[in-house]
Amino acid sequence: MDEKQQPRSRVKVAFPIRVRGLSSDNKFFDEPGETCLVSRGLLVTRLQNLVDLETELYVINSDNNVGGLFRVLWVNTQPQEERHDVGLELIQADDDPWGISFPAEQEESAEPAAETWLACQRCHQRLLTPVPEATAEFFYEGFRISRTCDHCRATTPWEFAPAETPEAGPTAAEAAGVGRIRMKKPHIESRTKGRAPIETDIKLIRAREGTILEDICKTVNVSRHGAYFLTKEAYAVGERVSVVLHYKEGDVSIPVPAYVVRVERARDSVHNAVAIRFEAERR
Repeated sequence: MDEKQQPRSRVKVAFPIRVRGLSSDNKFFDEPGETCLVSRGLLVTRLQNLVDLETELYVINSDNNVGGLFRVLWVNTQPQEERHDVGLELIQADDDPWGISFPAEQEESAEPAAETWLACQRCHQRLLTPVPEATAEFFYEGFRISRTCDHCRATTPWEFAPAETPEAGPTAAEAAGVGRIRMKKPHIESRTKGRAPIETDIKLIRAREGTILEDICKTVNVSRHGAYFLTKEAYAVGERVSVVLHYKEGDVSIPVPAYVVRVERARDSVHNAVAIRFEAERR
């Protein structure tokens, strides 16, 4: 895998944009949208049209009419709300499209790169690897990225490979000493789908008997819809909490609402294993 890229300073901002290029079915499209994340060299957006890796797209900031040529670095082939998450790498810009003063992009000050399992679609080797081109919220079934494969000695497509497959060995939860829960098969599938074994800090804010409590601990795995973490605190199924995922002391982050869907006891440990689901995903 290519280790030259370092984590980049990103800004969450919604610029109105237009994206033009060829879709995966070789049809020209010109669709409006908005940015999700931007950095000096990367752009994350959502497109109705599915695009192939390495495709070149032209993106224009509708606020200032400044555009640039980007290539598709990664894409989620499975749409969410009829749109595909897409990561674009800047090739050439007419000017500065965003007009943002980004923090110095130094390794020690940039956000840590999230890790996930990827599998090369040519040689099928699997690696647990940092993915500085995307944040953990985009790691779910359908994630595909263009990376260098040392075995193939070429740039190849890599796909998100959930940890819980026979060739992947123990699940991240089992490696952390968490026992399995016996449930009906459909429930197990809904739990495991799209999980990535990412260890990151998570901050939970709870209201207990009129007192606001904070719990900072480590995740076992995360998905687009929630997180699974270990804690010494006691939680109740159905309890509502506010969550800051990828928490870093001193950062200003807006907590998102979530609710507890499962509580287990870690084997040979004083920790509880807790699964939460983000409130926006409640059905």
